[in-house]
Amino acid sequence: MIRAGLVIATLALPAVALAEPTYHRVIGVAADDVLNVRAEPSARSADIGDLAHDARRIEAFEFDATGNWARIALNERDGWISTRFLTRDAVPTLGDTNIPEGIICGGTEPFWALGLYGEDARYSHPVDGDINFAFDSIVVAEGRLGSPALVTIAAEDTRVIEATLTGATCFDGMSDRSYAWSITMQMIAPGQRRFLSGCCQLPRD
Repeated sequence: MIRAGLVIATLALPAVALAEPTYHRVIGVAADDVLNVRAEPSARSADIGDLAHDARRIEAFEFDATGNWARIALNERDGWISTRFLTRDAVPTLGDTNIPEGIICGGTEPFWALGLYGEDARYSHPVDGDINFAFDSIVVAEGRLGSPALVTIAAEDTRVIEATLTGATCFDGMSDRSYAWSITMQMIAPGQRRFLSGCCQLPRD
């Protein structure tokens, strides 16, 4: 298989973490080629997977000190891709926040999920089942830009979810991969209040 990558390897240097993820798409890779994902920020590091030549909505958590490599999540671990083959990708966001539309949040034990799709939302929980919600309000914390943000959504049966999303690296405790966003949320219903926390990601195109 043809591989795209840098010929010159970079030295291992400290990485620069981001307060919030940035979003990118692949450029400069032929249609019959792929972009290597490396175990470390070096062209000589092990190839742990690939991105399609036209991959979009790639979440970058941090860059190495040279700016030549970006850390992303691939399957159940983190890896590095060359920024030579990346450009910024515009993604729609929720209201005035930096939270991307279509973000998927979830947690373990119990395994629950919350998808925020711009005009509606979907919540799943092993006890509560699957519930559709509509957006009520989105508010960024006072004095902050983009995040953290409080998202309030409501269901037809009076159930309400209040979720705070923050652009910060998050770990699910079950894999070696990072997530770009963290979430704490309450599902509130008459006589019931469920408090959950977890991690979020924007699914890649």
